[in-house]
Amino acid sequence: MALYWPEKRVALDIIDDPHRRPFEGDESYTVLRVTCAELSDYDSFRDIMRKLCDLLDRDFPNIPSWDERNEELHSTLFNWAFEEELLAGAWQSDEQAPEDYEDPYANIEILAPSEESADFMRACAEQEGRHVRGTSIWEGPTPKGSYEDITPNMRMSTPEFFFFRKANLLPFAEAVSIGNELCGKFRTASTQYTLDETYDFLSQPRTTRTRIRSYLRGARGTKECRRAKRILRYVVDECSSPMGNYLYLLLCLPKTHGGYGIERALMSGAFEGKNTLMPSSEGPYLAYDLSWPSHKVSLQYTGDKRPTERALGALNAGGMQTICVTTDEISDPDRFDAVARKLAKLLDVEVPAKDDEKWLYKRKRLRAQLTMPTFPCMRITIDDISEHR
Repeated sequence: MALYWPEKRVALDIIDDPHRRPFEGDESYTVLRVTCAELSDYDSFRDIMRKLCDLLDRDFPNIPSWDERNEELHSTLFNWAFEEELLAGAWQSDEQAPEDYEDPYANIEILAPSEESADFMRACAEQEGRHVRGTSIWEGPTPKGSYEDITPNMRMSTPEFFFFRKANLLPFAEAVSIGNELCGKFRTASTQYTLDETYDFLSQPRTTRTRIRSYLRGARGTKECRRAKRILRYVVDECSSPMGNYLYLLLCLPKTHGGYGIERALMSGAFEGKNTLMPSSEGPYLAYDLSWPSHKVSLQYTGDKRPTERALGALNAGGMQTICVTTDEISDPDRFDAVARKLAKLLDVEVPAKDDEKWLYKRKRLRAQLTMPTFPCMRITIDDISEHR
């Protein structure tokens, strides 16, 4: 935004205000250009106000105790305006709601830069009759595009900002998992607190690797950005189920983190061959959980049972070589090891030796860190997907 004092031909332009309307005056104006960060810090704010008083031919206040009270007022107002945000929430409208209206933001989590700020936010939320289920503290950078407006008084964290923070708060594998979920077509309690016994299937991902990469440019040069970019290298788009995500993490994470180090898979891939779809419409599967198109190799989760002969034929349409894996095989490290090595042989890639004790220890740690999903109906079939819409 820009503030004007036309009689003195002076303007104050806040150049990184997300709701900014840039300075529109002519060359006769003296424009003082500042940032939100400069205004948020009281010492730099005080210097700006002193410059502004000089431009306006006004005396800077010199009253006993004024500076202390002004700093207290500044802290209250600017913490609210620039730093403290609700992760999810919106104040009640002044208009009368219908009798059957259920406020979707009655249960909220607070995101704040300090415990003191969080306490202030909590008091305001509870005064509005909202339940605060928790508080998150974030002291790192907040790039442009970190929030989206819900109401004039309230904003919510964007998927990109959520990833940025989790990438710096969670262990490597868990952070990649969160990235896959945000860039995928499903959501669990990890990214949607209201979910517990099930997960949602989404028609469109909430974000993409490209959008996250673009967002991170706003934090370029920070240690938080470097960490998030390392995590993002292993995130994939379009994953369609928690089990697909779990399989990707076990197989494609680096060997140094306990994975098999298999090259990045394409998630939820479906292809059109010369004479058939892959997988064929004669079977129940709409897409492959993981696939490597250049090798014509895929991996398919088939639930508790092996696929029927017809379903397997549909998966292997067009020359695709499909390895099918069941819940029991995934849950057993030794049985899954056999699946992974069979897959590696088809892809002609090297995986850690069976007797590599250092890697076996890391694999054990990875499996302990990641909880195998146990939701019902996690196959990529129309019947299973319909259970989660």
